[in-house]
Amino acid sequence: MTDALGTRAVLAVLVPSTNTMVEPDLASLQPPGVTNHTFRFPFPELPASPERLLALMEPAVAMVGACEPDHLVLGYSPEYMPQAAAVARHLKASLEQATGVAVSTATEAVSAALRALNCKRLGIVNPFPEQANAAVLNHFQSEGFEVQAMECLASAQKGKVFSARISAERIRAAFRAVDHSSVDCLLQVGTNLVATSLVEQLEQELGKPVVAVNTATYWYALQQLNIHQLGSGNGRLMQLAM
Repeated sequence: MTDALGTRAVLAVLVPSTNTMVEPDLASLQPPGVTNHTFRFPFPELPASPERLLALMEPAVAMVGACEPDHLVLGYSPEYMPQAAAVARHLKASLEQATGVAVSTATEAVSAALRALNCKRLGIVNPFPEQANAAVLNHFQSEGFEVQAMECLASAQKGKVFSARISAERIRAAFRAVDHSSVDCLLQVGTNLVATSLVEQLEQELGKPVVAVNTATYWYALQQLNIHQLGSGNGRLMQLAM
């Protein structure tokens, strides 16, 4: 339900406890009349199953209803897991049943964003271990996209929060590395990488759409709430309506 500050929407945002990117990214994209309220769950041990993820989310999910949100945003990318789309659908259905509000997942948001931008051939930047690249490739192929290049950044840092410590310059270099002539869109997945703040600059430099997962997730959630006038300065996607 809306309130005195969230006159257009009150959003609950669910993220792993180690994630330091989703909250500031979504705050930077927040239009007037929309408020974001973050709930955190323990970072899952890897490999994680959907059932384990839901078990870890349960205490946070139990608190979500207290702020009476209009929508729930899941700021978590399971593309490193086999059958990521099915995992995301399962998480979405379970969270909607538990909270009674509609849920937007990062996984569905990215595919919707790529289709809205008429993108087909992707250059992908991700923070996952190299052994997860096959799962990432299979996911986007199953969604109807062609992966032309991929840059894995897992080796850049170590530890559970390693991806948040990868510098903006390293991310820019990764985008340039996957900017092949055959690529028509540059994509970043893995919600704990700095990328949302780089989109506008990279689009101007590289001349192609750039999709950052946190931007796509927030854009998609706002679209579900029929909030379409999002302003400029955050890349092409935020100026589109579904």
